[in-house]
Amino acid sequence: MPDIAHHLTRLLQLYTYPVLLLLVLLESLGIPLPGEIALVTASAYASNGHISIYIVILLAAIGASVGGVLGYWIGIKGGLPLVVRYGGYVGVRKSHMDRAHAYFERNGARTVLFGRFIALLRTWAAVIAGAASMSFTKFVAYNTIGSIVWAIAFGLLGYYFGRDLALLERYISHASFAVLFAVAIGVVVFVVIKERSGSSNGPA
Repeated sequence: MPDIAHHLTRLLQLYTYPVLLLLVLLESLGIPLPGEIALVTASAYASNGHISIYIVILLAAIGASVGGVLGYWIGIKGGLPLVVRYGGYVGVRKSHMDRAHAYFERNGARTVLFGRFIALLRTWAAVIAGAASMSFTKFVAYNTIGSIVWAIAFGLLGYYFGRDLALLERYISHASFAVLFAVAIGVVVFVVIKERSGSSNGPA
């Protein structure tokens, strides 16, 4: 693993733009690669004046958006057989798919939007959304918004804190935890509101 990390770092130093675009795109379509680390690393290079932070953020947003759409089509074409065959490797079971379609119709937009900030969701949200037949128009809208916000947020983190890697890692950890916590709170609030709404609409 250290050798792989070393080679990726070396590739980023030599071919920053294409390697960044490729890693982010592949991670977003379902292949567990360090796209976020590549974005932060490239942004740190930009802080030293070697490359443009604007191009870094643009390429990351494009890679994430396009990769998400490709992942969606992999999911919608592969569907349940894809999940049955490979889902076990990432904790997705066949039984989950019975509820997947309804779940993504209600909550898919939130998952796609905020999942960009959480490692496992960033890799698989698009594929599962496709397998669950989430509306393509809705998916593209929220995937694009999430990709742009993610690219800007972590691009600027890498740019402004790139000279202090220890501090940068701490900020990234806190940011990811904060987003995960916010999503959890949002789900709880949503469930409570739905239950209260159902009770108020019940028989008098």
